[in-house]
Amino acid sequence: MKNIKLPNIFIFDIDNCIIGNIKYQIIEYEFLELIKTNCESKDINKECLKKINFVKNLKQGLLRPYFKEFIKFIKKKYKNVEIYVYTNSTYTWTHNGLVSNIEKASNIKFNKPYFTRENSNMDMSKSLLNVYKIIINKLKYKYPKLNEKKNILEVFNNRLIFIDNIRDNLADYPNKQLTCPDYNYTKPYNIISKLKRKYNIKNKILKDLKIENFIRNTIEIPYIDKKINNKKYKKDKKIEWNYIKMVDTNVKKDTFFLKLIKIMKKKDNKLNIENIKDFNTKFLFN
Repeated sequence: MKNIKLPNIFIFDIDNCIIGNIKYQIIEYEFLELIKTNCESKDINKECLKKINFVKNLKQGLLRPYFKEFIKFIKKKYKNVEIYVYTNSTYTWTHNGLVSNIEKASNIKFNKPYFTRENSNMDMSKSLLNVYKIIINKLKYKYPKLNEKKNILEVFNNRLIFIDNIRDNLADYPNKQLTCPDYNYTKPYNIISKLKRKYNIKNKILKDLKIENFIRNTIEIPYIDKKINNKKYKKDKKIEWNYIKMVDTNVKKDTFFLKLIKIMKKKDNKLNIENIKDFNTKFLFN
């Protein structure tokens, strides 16, 4: 097999694996989508067609430390590396903001298609078999030898690894999964302020019943009811921005990918069951 050009396939989960907790970014995305829909109904599209941009958040810690270094390492060690993502996020969110922002922040390009919950089982467990057939069909043009069944089997057995933070998240081939610790870093920010500042969303756009209800019903968004004495809110900054800070300081101490680099350096180039089992023994999490 040494003289045959075949791919080494790395499949990554996204949330809490290569990035932290993105609850605020999801709210921001939903907010922008609501504004867009509302504007379309009023024929004022020009001011509302904004794509979410949280590259800055990713660079400031939301992107897991040493992920970029890990990708650089595997490309050098394993050669012919093909990188995929497999998340249980929705198709729309994955394709219209999530992956593109990660790519911009990391300067890493993921292969298409991006696998989402539509590729998972009914119980939201993931299926390697579901995505592997698609991957092989997409890569055949680049690796002609994948037209042979023996090489398809070779890649699956010795050149494929799936990395996810949820233990045994592969329903069909759990022994092909490397389980990483949760990466939970998040940092709250003033979403409405960002809408106005970064996306130039005008106050008149926000003054809509549907949007105001969305703000009221989403506790992470700061909202000051006009019926309440505003002076009280001006004096109390904690009330003015009504979220609970859940900043996880592990952004500075998380070294999963750095440790994985060191472990992989000592092993051969096979991504087989035996090596993956050995990788997992180095990361035992309860």
